[in-house]
Amino acid sequence: MTVLVTGVRGRVGGAVRRGLREAGAGVRAASGSPEAAGAVAGEPPVRLDLGDPDTFAPALDGIRKVFLYARPDTAGRFAREALAAGVEHVVLFSSLAIDEEGAEQSPIARLHRDAEDALRSSGPDWTFLRAGALASNALQWAEEIRAGRGVRVAYPDTYSEPVHEDDVAEVAVRALLGDAHRGEVLRITGPESLSARRQAELIAAAAGVPVPVERIGRAEHRARLTAHLPEPTADFLLDFQRKRDGLPGNPLPDAERVLGRGAAPFTQWAREHAAAFR
Repeated sequence: MTVLVTGVRGRVGGAVRRGLREAGAGVRAASGSPEAAGAVAGEPPVRLDLGDPDTFAPALDGIRKVFLYARPDTAGRFAREALAAGVEHVVLFSSLAIDEEGAEQSPIARLHRDAEDALRSSGPDWTFLRAGALASNALQWAEEIRAGRGVRVAYPDTYSEPVHEDDVAEVAVRALLGDAHRGEVLRITGPESLSARRQAELIAAAAGVPVPVERIGRAEHRARLTAHLPEPTADFLLDFQRKRDGLPGNPLPDAERVLGRGAAPFTQWAREHAAAFR
């Protein structure tokens, strides 16, 4: 059995690729820019651009399972071609934004919901891996922390349940290698609800550097976000942070249920990535 892994240049996709190989599974790595993704064990990635359906059939030839990033505009076409190629099971990297209040207005939720719907209606068996906030999102603060400016956000006391990207990948690997989670929606969070301020404190302790936290105006934070995100996405993220300002959430149990152990705490992630903040 060979598993096609899309998005291998990403943190989660790259970890899925490693996890499958460590488990002895056959892996076909795929990337829209395979020359930048790097070979593993002498096997270069194949070109698979989820925005270019002409690349689907060659990448899917001989594949039985797929780890797929969400691309709603072509998800239906991909699902149909996967089914025609003999693919039995797709694990889709989706988002917990689908389950949030107000998801109907969320561009993030809409993107992932549309991809899920396409697979439900026209594809092979599926597992939807709805991940919450990734711990690696904290890397967006790294440059300013290294420069001594710390964490500057509109809602420093907003809460999330950050999940280690390796745990998300391990859940995906478990789902791909077995059949127990076919037809399941797995909702994956970290084991604790933490404010942005507390995450900054844990990064400071792990990296051994000061990490001051400054509340900035929403307009300033929005301008920083829209430098690399569409305006509707930036507005949704800020609205979500406002709703969770001072409001801890409840970690979800699916990661522990699938992995048979507790999910990694943010302190572990911070120790492993401490060098990025120095």
